[in-house]
Amino acid sequence: MFRKTALFMLLVLLLAPSAWADEAEVVSAEPAAISQDAQPDEMTLRENAVNQKAAELEALAANLADREAKLVRQENDSAAKARSINAESRRISGISTSLLGRENQMTRRELDLKAREAELARREMTFAQESQKFTEASSALAGRESDIAKREADLAAREAELNAKIAAKEAADSLTAREADLVKREAALTEREATGARLSALEADLNARDEALKAREEAVAGRESAVTENEKKLAESTGKVTAHEAELAQKESALNTRESELDANNKKLSEATASLSERESALMSREAESARKAADIQELETLIKELPAFDPNSSTEAAMILTYKIPAQKRRELIAMQREAYSRYSSNRITQALESYTAAFEAEPTANYLAAYWAGLSAERLRNRRDEALEWANRALEINPDYRPAQELKRRLEAPARSTNTQQRRRTTSR
Repeated sequence: MFRKTALFMLLVLLLAPSAWADEAEVVSAEPAAISQDAQPDEMTLRENAVNQKAAELEALAANLADREAKLVRQENDSAAKARSINAESRRISGISTSLLGRENQMTRRELDLKAREAELARREMTFAQESQKFTEASSALAGRESDIAKREADLAAREAELNAKIAAKEAADSLTAREADLVKREAALTEREATGARLSALEADLNARDEALKAREEAVAGRESAVTENEKKLAESTGKVTAHEAELAQKESALNTRESELDANNKKLSEATASLSERESALMSREAESARKAADIQELETLIKELPAFDPNSSTEAAMILTYKIPAQKRRELIAMQREAYSRYSSNRITQALESYTAAFEAEPTANYLAAYWAGLSAERLRNRRDEALEWANRALEINPDYRPAQELKRRLEAPARSTNTQQRRRTTSR
């Protein structure tokens, strides 16, 4: 609009001198009358000039219109460029946002990689510690084997000593039998001596009677001498019997002492035999314990060889139970229970499988997170038991928070509940 106004004013200014000239000609009519022949040519010239100026003005107006159209196109182009620049800036902003997100993602991945490297370093350190423990256990086992060899040598020596004692006891038993035979012989000899004494007395009496019959005169003297002699003999016999009785009493006391000593030796021998039996049983139990420890060490070696085959934070195999820090016999029982439960699970006997996994978990509730995970899977497959499955997943994560299968099971079980709560909130809001 401004351009049109300026063009109109320019046209007025260009046409104004010709109008003023016409007025001058009207006022001064007399000179115009004098030169009437020359006036048409001047008017023509002026008209031609005006037409020329008008043509120039039209050309200028057309030029101005072209320039205005060009400016409008340039403005439109500028607006289009501005829009494209805005779109490009928005695209660049989105790209920069995406790049920032990717950079954050890469940062998180770097942090995860660092955490995994730290975990790997920790596992390597744990493996080194386990290896060192295994080496120490091997050295301790070698020391115990040497101790057992020494103890076996000591037992062999003690066995030889006991054999010697047994031989001595047999000799003592034979000596006791000989002493009993000697006692019997001494008793028989004593009885024979008493009989001889009686026979001697009878013979003396007969001799005395014979002498009395032959010579009564010498009877008193003979009898007195016989009586004196018999008294002496009787005194001697009495002394012999007393000495023999004292000797027998002494032998009896010696035999009693020997018998008490033999009883004490038998008691000691019984105690030594019992102690030897106890030591043999202890040695057998220690050998059995050594065999169990050797089996544990063999199983630990197998575990160390098989450890790279699975990750205890991601594996769902029964062999993962070997990583539990529990006795070896308990690990074997848990592996057997796990396999039996999985056999029921794979044959679609889900209720029985849940019962078996529950029993396996209750057998070792502080370590068996694998049984808790499989119990959660079994409960998930049963109708209206998702809450129980979520409880099993939480039990597994309480034992091992890094166990990824239990984490995935928990997310899967919580997802429908979250969507249901969201739908309920939306319904409440719409109401």
